[in-house]
Amino acid sequence: MGNTLTATETAQRAGVAQGLIMVLTGFLPILAIVSLAPAVPTLIEHFADVPYAQVLIPTMITAPGLMIAFAAPFAGLLADRLGRRRLLIGSTLLFGLCGTMPLWCESLAVIFASRLGVGLAEAVVLTLANTMLINYFNVRRRRFWLALQGFIGPSLAAVVIASSGYLTAMAWNGAFWIYAIAFPLCLAMKVWMFEPDAEKRHDDEPLIDDTVFPWLRIATICSITFVIAVVYYVYTINAGTAFHALDGASPQRIGLMMSLASLAVPLGAVVFGFVSSRITPERVLTVTLALIGVGMVLIGLAQSTLAMGVGAVVQQVGAGMAVSSMIFWVASLVGPAHRGRAMGAWSSAFFAGMFVSPLFVNLLRVQADGSIMVPFSVLGCVALVLGAAIFAYTLSGHGHALRKIPA
Repeated sequence: MGNTLTATETAQRAGVAQGLIMVLTGFLPILAIVSLAPAVPTLIEHFADVPYAQVLIPTMITAPGLMIAFAAPFAGLLADRLGRRRLLIGSTLLFGLCGTMPLWCESLAVIFASRLGVGLAEAVVLTLANTMLINYFNVRRRRFWLALQGFIGPSLAAVVIASSGYLTAMAWNGAFWIYAIAFPLCLAMKVWMFEPDAEKRHDDEPLIDDTVFPWLRIATICSITFVIAVVYYVYTINAGTAFHALDGASPQRIGLMMSLASLAVPLGAVVFGFVSSRITPERVLTVTLALIGVGMVLIGLAQSTLAMGVGAVVQQVGAGMAVSSMIFWVASLVGPAHRGRAMGAWSSAFFAGMFVSPLFVNLLRVQADGSIMVPFSVLGCVALVLGAAIFAYTLSGHGHALRKIPA
């Protein structure tokens, strides 16, 4: 076909430099969340004289996620209509400028506004990083870069958290220096990134009808992604509370169990790389949901730190697969003409789910007289039911009707 990129042509055009830049760029939204967590007490203390500082500062930390939920669909629309490279470079620069703005100003109102700017930049960065990864690499190489992104992400997060604590000890706003990483990354994009041919399909991608925008398919993607994000963040936000709810659990043992469980996240990336080369994207998603669901149910039923630790390891393997599995799945359902909008919709749904996840947990806790175990069990069952529904859908053969794999 005249509009198909062969694997050889793709390999010549996009390589290690582009892959590494996309992997690091995809980490920027995570950086915005984890970098300020150790600095919250210091920021509250510094702005103690500002009315409602104890509410405004935690809200300021999560505000970028809400901005992504609102702005990502528009970022995808712009990407499909105006191109990728310039938008990505500009948004990465905006990320750095807004992220480091608290280094130069003392006003909490201005800092809060800068956080909204960070969120706006993240919406574009996240959408375009995933879209360009799909544009640059065929399915086989895409699996590798998604697995690598999932593998090194936890290590980068640990380095960022440690650096944030160190920088905060030096100055109340020291943690904001971490955002300066966007500037060399922006320069690297300028040097090594190129505008991909967004209308061409790789030789090992499915043949998908691109003539009409697939509204129903995108709505389905968003609905499933929203539910997965709600479930995904239950452990991230509430794991410590669950472990401490066990009778007789010592802080030392809890810390050890949670640390060991966190090592399972990069293992999840390895599992993704293995299973995604052997089964369809829908079934990769089913495996992911099964692991997350089983792990959360085990946590909800646990009576000891060891049993909860086992559940946490299983859940974290699934969590390590989750984002890569979803991106891999979305890429398999949407043709080249609509990839930007599809990834924008996915980003929006994912961060909307992240934002409301604590609300669902608190609602379930109220119904369960304050027990944190009930939300783990209930939402774990939700993950299992969703995974079973997707698996049943693949058995019906409808999944293959959406796309035709070229010979």
